[in-house]
Amino acid sequence: MKTFSRLRLTSRLRRLLAISMMVAAPLAQAGLRETSVALDAVYIPALFLTSAAQADPGAADKARKAVAALETRWQALMPGLRQELAGAGGARTATARKTVEGVHRHIQSGARAVAAGQFKAAHEALEEVRVDLLQARRAVGLDYFVDRLTAFHEPMEVLALAGTQLKPGQLTPVERARLEQAYVHARALWHQIEANRPDLAAHGLTGNRAAQFMAGMAAETDALARLSDALRGADAAALLRAASAIKPPFAKVFTAFGQAS
Repeated sequence: MKTFSRLRLTSRLRRLLAISMMVAAPLAQAGLRETSVALDAVYIPALFLTSAAQADPGAADKARKAVAALETRWQALMPGLRQELAGAGGARTATARKTVEGVHRHIQSGARAVAAGQFKAAHEALEEVRVDLLQARRAVGLDYFVDRLTAFHEPMEVLALAGTQLKPGQLTPVERARLEQAYVHARALWHQIEANRPDLAAHGLTGNRAAQFMAGMAAETDALARLSDALRGADAAALLRAASAIKPPFAKVFTAFGQAS
């Protein structure tokens, strides 16, 4: 009888544990979403301004302030983020710890580079933050809208860089095929972005920031349509212009999720 009772108790504990994990997962995701929004509010301006400061000395002071704000916010959010990424525990705890440690290193590296006036190095260090967090959020099943923008950034950047760095005579058949492949990837990702628009208020997008987001979305869709037309044409110069034109509206969409300090 004791053995039977013990088995029943063990079975009951297992059911209770399973139920508690099912309840904890959505709660952890909700907390992770809120933490991500709070971090992006200061991370995105720091990322954008360290890029701008590379070419515009007038943006250097703003970049320093933005990175300082990011450091402060990160220190406040770091403990909670570690718990939210760990979710129900187990193997996720070690992964969460490594992710948070990695993000901490990137932010500290960016801060040191900014202090030394090395804005390119700072920007490159901060770029790694969104990639690490994208992977971590997806690992715990969180569909976070800004991660969709981060994924789109990769093929978009291939096209935009070609548009600004290549000359029409360099647009060989091989190069054109590479751009066509990048376009197909980018357009598929953008279609999913359009189909999964976020709750703007939940991301803190109201007023001018909401308007910026909506305008950027529409402009990016139009820019991709023009690029599609250019890829079907024979005018190399027009194709490169269309490729470079897809980055500015994307930047409007992405930076709308940042809150200037």
